[in-house]
Amino acid sequence: MRTHAARRGQSLVETSLGLMVFVTILLFGIYFAEVGAITLKVQEAANFALWDATAHVQHSPESNEWQRDNAVSLAEAEASRRYQDFDGRESKGSGAVTLQQAIARATPIRVNCEAGLPNGLRGIAPGDAGGSSALAQSMTVVSPGMTCTASSGLSASRIGKFLEPPFHEAQRKAANAFTVCAAGRAKGGACPGRFALLLDDWGLAGVAEGRPCALNINGASRCANSDYYQWTQRVFRANGGGGGAGSALAALVGAPGVNEDQFFMSYRGEEDGYEENIGPTHAGGQSRWEVTPFHVPPGGPRYDVPRENSWLGGVPR
Repeated sequence: MRTHAARRGQSLVETSLGLMVFVTILLFGIYFAEVGAITLKVQEAANFALWDATAHVQHSPESNEWQRDNAVSLAEAEASRRYQDFDGRESKGSGAVTLQQAIARATPIRVNCEAGLPNGLRGIAPGDAGGSSALAQSMTVVSPGMTCTASSGLSASRIGKFLEPPFHEAQRKAANAFTVCAAGRAKGGACPGRFALLLDDWGLAGVAEGRPCALNINGASRCANSDYYQWTQRVFRANGGGGGAGSALAALVGAPGVNEDQFFMSYRGEEDGYEENIGPTHAGGQSRWEVTPFHVPPGGPRYDVPRENSWLGGVPR
């Protein structure tokens, strides 16, 4: 009888020890799975900010700003607002919340974006566009790019005193609060790793920057595409304008005071057949004025040529 009782007691001890191992593995398995899911949301928040920045206006020719940094601050604010509840969907916005899952507890996601690029990375400069020094002189680059990261404070909860002493010290430390980062690991509670993105492409985009521009002289009042007009005018001025030769010629032939260095511009796209009606003011009373790709008489330079991968559309110069 004593031997039988001892065996029953041995089974109970073995079951108790086995349950301690099993419950530990189960709890930490759930906890690590939740940490992985929350980490993906933190990464999603940082990436959302980067791509959201590309939807904002990247340049303002009127204020002489290219690769402007306000797109960075707007994207950071939008990402912070959407992901403070760990969801990201506009329709599910519920304000900042502390996320409590089965075991993991996470503080609201914090998104941080900065204008600029990490050391060793170089942005696109105006001089890269066909080596145009006039383009570089006419533009003020605010920021060549941006970097973003996101973070959240995580800890294990709802475990009670399961990991209290004299339980193993390493397992108790694994349940302590820590910072999870979108990129890399935290150092001193901060996230030094960041995702980077170049800003702007030195091109015009969107509805407003694709509109036609009626012929203007030293002003964009009639032009529906003011960005394109001002951009071109800045390059014209930075390149010395007309250089004074036209006005000098006008004075030579008896028309002193006529400014032949005024900036004229007309942009007509495919929708307008690359033409503009300027009224009976053209040479010989012609009202039809063709812009690029202008079909010139035989023997002249051709403008209706393929323009893929060419600076300013490969306009002959």
